[in-house]
Amino acid sequence: MQYFLSIDGLITGIVALTFGIIVLIKNKKHIVNQTLFLLTVATAVWALGYWRWLMIYDNKELALFWVRILSIGSTLIPIFYFHWIVSLLNLNKQKKKAVTIFYIIVFLFLIFSFSPLFVKDVGPASYFAFWPKAGLLYTLYLFCVYLGLVVYSIYLLLKHYKNFSGLKRTQIKYVLLGSILGFGGGATNFFLWYDINILPSGNVLVVLYPILFSYAIIRHRLMDIKFVLRKSSVYFVSLSTIIILAISVRYIFNLLFPASMVWADFIILISAISVFPPIKNYYYRIANKYFFSSLYDSREVIANLSDKLRSTLEINKIYKYISDSLINSFHAKTVSILIFDEKKRQYEVQFDFGHKPGEQTSFTEDKGFYSKVILKNPVIVIEELKEQVYKKFKKTIDLLIAYEVEILIPLNLEDKIIGLLAIGSKESGDMYNGEDLEVLGIIGSQVAMAVENALIYEENRNFGIKLGKEVKKATAELRVANEKLKQLDEAKSEFISIASHQLRTPLTVIKGYISMMLEGNFGKLTTNEVDSLEKVYESNERLIQLVENLLNVSRIESGRLLFNYEVMQLEDLVSDVIEELSNNAKKKGLRLNYKLSKEPLPALKIDEEKIRQVVMNLIDNAIKYTKKGSISVSLKKEDKDIQFCVADSGVGVSKEDLPNLFKKFSRGSGTSLIHTEGTGLGLYVAWEMIEAHGGKIWAESKGESRGSKFCFILPIYTKK
Repeated sequence: MQYFLSIDGLITGIVALTFGIIVLIKNKKHIVNQTLFLLTVATAVWALGYWRWLMIYDNKELALFWVRILSIGSTLIPIFYFHWIVSLLNLNKQKKKAVTIFYIIVFLFLIFSFSPLFVKDVGPASYFAFWPKAGLLYTLYLFCVYLGLVVYSIYLLLKHYKNFSGLKRTQIKYVLLGSILGFGGGATNFFLWYDINILPSGNVLVVLYPILFSYAIIRHRLMDIKFVLRKSSVYFVSLSTIIILAISVRYIFNLLFPASMVWADFIILISAISVFPPIKNYYYRIANKYFFSSLYDSREVIANLSDKLRSTLEINKIYKYISDSLINSFHAKTVSILIFDEKKRQYEVQFDFGHKPGEQTSFTEDKGFYSKVILKNPVIVIEELKEQVYKKFKKTIDLLIAYEVEILIPLNLEDKIIGLLAIGSKESGDMYNGEDLEVLGIIGSQVAMAVENALIYEENRNFGIKLGKEVKKATAELRVANEKLKQLDEAKSEFISIASHQLRTPLTVIKGYISMMLEGNFGKLTTNEVDSLEKVYESNERLIQLVENLLNVSRIESGRLLFNYEVMQLEDLVSDVIEELSNNAKKKGLRLNYKLSKEPLPALKIDEEKIRQVVMNLIDNAIKYTKKGSISVSLKKEDKDIQFCVADSGVGVSKEDLPNLFKKFSRGSGTSLIHTEGTGLGLYVAWEMIEAHGGKIWAESKGESRGSKFCFILPIYTKK
C-alpha cells in the first residue's frame, strides 16, 4: 500500500502542477488565475513530498525531512484555496480583511514547519515504515485554521450558489464537487498522525480536484483556458509519438546495423522532423472529432471568409458563405441572419439553417435592448446576458432562448444596425470559448460590411430597373434626356458599388487585423510597433469615414436617404458625443466645456443617427482645428427652436470662406495645413441633414486665427 500511495502522490503532483501552469499562462494578470495557480503549486509540493516520503523505507531522518516539506504544501493549500474561492465569487472587497488575517496566521505557522512543535517525529504505523506524529502546533493549525478555512470556503460556495444561474452555477457545482472529494479524501491522511488505525485510502480522491476543475474549465468556459489545453495536449501527444517512434527505430537499427549508428541518428532526426507536421495534423483531426469542437486556425477562417465575401455582391451567396464558414469552423447547430428594416422597425429573417420551416420570420425591434446591449457589444453570449440583465429584457432574452440562440452578433456599422447574426449551440455541447468569441467579433465586422455592400448593390440595381420602366413611359421628347440620366445613374451606381465593396471591405479587414495585433494576438509588440500600428489604425478610420461621407452624399443627391424620426432629448445625445470625444481633446491638451441650459429643454422629433453624425462632426472639427485653448459646447432654447453651438479658439475662418463652408468639397483656406485629411464633405452632409429636419445651420468667425463658432437650430416638437 505504501508504494501504491507514493505513485498516487506522484501522479497528483504532476497533474496539479501542469494544470496550474496552463491556468497561469492563459491570464497572468487575473486574480482568479493567480490564486488557482498558487493552490495547484501548494498541492504539487504536498503531493510530490508525499511521494518522496513514502518511497523511503530505511532512513528516518530523510523521511522526516520530506514529511516536513509536504507539511509546507498542506499548510498553504487551505489559504490559497480560500483566496481562490473568494476571487471566484467576486468577494475580494468584502473579504479583504479576512484574507489578510488568515495569510498572516498561516505564515506564522509556517515559521515552525521544521520544528518538533509542528511535526514531532516519524515512526512505524500499520503498513508504513515511517508515519508522522503531530506536534502541538500542527494540531492547533489542523483544527483551527485548516478545517476552518475549508469549511468556510465550502459554506461560501453553497451560500452564493443560489445567487447565480446558468453557466456560473454549473461552474460552481463542479468546483464544489471537486472541493468535497479532494479535501474529504485528503482528510483520511490525518488519522494515523494521532494513532487512529484508519488507513489513508481516500487519498486517491485528491487527484479528482484538478480533474473536476479542468472539466469545469473545458466544458463550461471557467477562466477560458480550453484553447491552451487543447493545443498543448495535441502538441504533447504528437511529440510523444515522434519520440517513441524514433527510439523504437533507433533500437531496431542498433540491433541490425550497430556499426552505422552515426548516420542512422542523423537520418532518424531528419525523418522525425519531416513526419511531425502530418502526425500533428492527424491528432488535430482526432481531437476535433472526439474530444474538442471547433479546432480551427482563426487566421485561416477569417482570411478565407474575407476572400469569399470580396468575390461577390450577390446577397444569397454571401449568406451561404457566412453560414458554411460558421458551421464548418464552430459546428454550430443553427445559423440565422436577420436584416433590419428601417421602415417597419423590425428584424426579418433572410437566411436560416437548422430551424424548423414555418417558424417566425420577423421580430419587432426592442429599442431598449438595441441601445443597451446590441449597440454596445460586438458579441453577445445569451447565457451570460441572462445572468446580467434578465429582468430588464426578459421578453427578448426568453425569445432568443426559445429559438436556441447561444451567440448573437450585432451587424453594426458605426451607430447603424444592419442586422443580427444568430448562432446556436455547438453539436458537441461545448461552450464558445474566448478564442471563438474573438473570431466571431471580427467575422461580425466583415459580415456587416459585406451585407451592407450587397444590399446597396441590390438597391441600386432595383433602382435602375425602376428607372428603366419610367424612361419607357416618358414622352419621345424626353427620351434622349432620360437616356443620359440613365447612363449617369448607372455610373453613380457603379461608383457606389466600387466605393462600398472595394474600399469598405478591405478597410474593415485591416481594422480587424490591426486590432488583433494591438491586443497581442500575434505576439508581444514593442512600444514603437504599438505607436506605428495606432497611427495606421487612425488613418484607416479616416478612410472608412471618407467612404461613409461619399455614400451619404450619393444617397442625398439620389433622394434615397431614409430618415427615422422619433421624439427624444437632444441634450442626452450631445452628452454621449462629448463623452466619446473627450479623450481626443485631452490628448491635445484642450479644455472641452459643456454649457447646458438650467431649465429642462423641450423634446425634438429627429433621426437620432443623423443628428448624432452632425453633432459628432462639428465637435470633432473643433478639436482637429484647435491647437491650444478651449472648446465650448452649448445647448439652449431659442423661441420655438433648440439651438446647439460649438465655439473654439482655433484657426478661425476668413470672411471670404464663410459663404462656401457648407458647399460640397469646400474647405477653408489654410485648413489643410492644420488637418491634411479633411475632404470638405462633412459640413455639406451636416447642412443637408439639418435642412431635412426643417432646421438651419451656420458658421461665425471674426477672422483667421480668431476662433470660430458653428451652430444649428431644430424646431421644438409639438403634438398635433
